[in-house]
Amino acid sequence: MGVPGAEESAAGAVLGRLRYRVQLLHRQAGEPSFRVVAQRTGKAISHTTVGSVLRCEKPPGWGPLELVVEALGGQLDEFRQLWVAVRDEASPLELPTPGAGEDEGEEAPSSAAELTLPDLDAAEEDLNGWAAERSRREGETRKELLLALEVRADLADRLAELLEQLGRERGRNEELQRRLAALEAERQEHSRRIERLQDELRAVREERFSLLERLNGLHTRRVELYFAWAREEESRRREAESGRRESDVVVSELRARLGAAEDLLRSVLTPGQERAGDEES
Repeated sequence: MGVPGAEESAAGAVLGRLRYRVQLLHRQAGEPSFRVVAQRTGKAISHTTVGSVLRCEKPPGWGPLELVVEALGGQLDEFRQLWVAVRDEASPLELPTPGAGEDEGEEAPSSAAELTLPDLDAAEEDLNGWAAERSRREGETRKELLLALEVRADLADRLAELLEQLGRERGRNEELQRRLAALEAERQEHSRRIERLQDELRAVREERFSLLERLNGLHTRRVELYFAWAREEESRRREAESGRRESDVVVSELRARLGAAEDLLRSVLTPGQERAGDEES
């Protein structure tokens, strides 16, 4: 048998190593509060459990330790080895005794100290295989747990939001009904106003068409008057031209007559003047 004080000292040293590594990881992560670390785990563990793991006054369970290490960004393999060492010191495992079906001539070793190196290697390999399988299953279970926690938290948030919205809607139901009635009355008033404006628009449009017809009639009358005036002016011009031509003919005739009269007068006056000159001479 070993010395009890030596065994307790060895167990305390291994636990102290785990405590140092956990607290160092906590400091490297910025020393977040226990509640913050618990929130990072999706509230899978309480802040009290987080504090117990970080103080590490006694060997913690692997589940809480794994959650804290993941929340602080640590390496799970390193802390799993430290935790296994602590558990081995605190509660060492006993190798199974040979079964009844084994040969009686072969005496199996009764403790780990009596095992041979091949037996130790085989046992260690089996334990490592079992530990790896358990670790894999723990990782898968951990992922499923975190996913379920996230879904539950999301559902809780949605439920709280719906309950809050339902409470607000119940409180605002009467106000919404009053606003709805006011909006309906305003809509009807606008509908009546739209109908009135449409009637006014039709009346104005008909009046505009009537004015356009009258304006077209005035334009037509203006054109008719213009052409009548143009025809009258042309007639007057032609009459004036004809009168001027007739006047020119009369003037020409008068000039011809005047010239003939002058010639006749000269012919009459010239012989008398010649006789008077002869008499004077």
